[in-house]
Amino acid sequence: MMAGYENVKELKGTLPSIRCNYCNRLLYRGVVQAIEIKCPKCAAVQSIKGCRSIKPGGNIAADSVCLPKKAGGNAPVRVVTDGAGRVVAIPERPQRVIALNASNISLYYAAGGHVVGRVATNMLDPDIAEQVCNIPTVGFPFCPDREKIIDMRPDLVLGIHAPMHHSLVISLEKAGIAVLLQVLERYDDVLKTFRLYGELSGNPEQAGREIESIEEKRRGLVRRHWRSSSPKVLILWEADERLYTACSNSFIGDLVKRLGGVNVADMAAPIEDLANYTPFRLAAVEDFQPDLVLVIRHRLEFVTSILSGDKPVSESAVLRQLEEMCSGRVYILPYRLFAVNPGPQLGEALAVLDGLLYGTGGM
Repeated sequence: MMAGYENVKELKGTLPSIRCNYCNRLLYRGVVQAIEIKCPKCAAVQSIKGCRSIKPGGNIAADSVCLPKKAGGNAPVRVVTDGAGRVVAIPERPQRVIALNASNISLYYAAGGHVVGRVATNMLDPDIAEQVCNIPTVGFPFCPDREKIIDMRPDLVLGIHAPMHHSLVISLEKAGIAVLLQVLERYDDVLKTFRLYGELSGNPEQAGREIESIEEKRRGLVRRHWRSSSPKVLILWEADERLYTACSNSFIGDLVKRLGGVNVADMAAPIEDLANYTPFRLAAVEDFQPDLVLVIRHRLEFVTSILSGDKPVSESAVLRQLEEMCSGRVYILPYRLFAVNPGPQLGEALAVLDGLLYGTGGM
């Protein structure tokens, strides 16, 4: 007889289900003396000993949950759902954080945190840029260096819900590294992420003060113009020498709506068809006669110099038509505030938009 088989006994009845304590994913069915198993859904490691804790219905609960050993041993963890809808077990207080885009870097530092690695980007506010200038880089936002990330042994990586960061998840999780893929497409997303980063960095009060400052700024701007007529706004996003309209589902569209503006792109498209951005068609919006046009010029982050006051090189004839339609009220928005999510500079972005929408000189 094979060694150890003399202790094997036939199990009477159905096999109990062993589920993850954090995301309730089925780990396996059966009874063991002791096992350590990684959940395929949330990546938390479950240490299960015998059948000492059996849930109603025959489910065996894990006795303890910890992060993969490489990501912090038996450190306390919390479970969050990230912007990609993934249920992720992360350290309660991560000690080695790497951030893969400008918004995550800015928000984490503004919430009182620090990173051990970051991507190279020129989209940071000068104060934040000075704080991170000596932090090692791990590639660019659109092309992070996974080998460098793994070599730095982080316990948490902050990315975005985009293909270039999704492609990192499997290899990083295999290395025992927790990954959060964030979505910052709405005003509320920024405040929610701010609050989370304050908790992770151990500075919830600091994050709370930043959030309240942004909220007070927004409330003040709304109170100032609550009796004013709502301006009709066309928001254009220029990329790859093409123009797109930004709908209210986009970040800037959400800000314009919160300040009382009416987005003509929403008026021109069926509600069920609204996306974040749609190809621009002059005929679709000219009947709505926008009061002003806001233009965002999108460029890759590795471009090191952004000329101030330059005009879009493409679709210039269209922009001239729009200038005539709006009595010259066509504005190129500040690149650092609107080409990517402004993060902690959200209050400043609101003030700029308010000045343009209501003619109070926001730029």
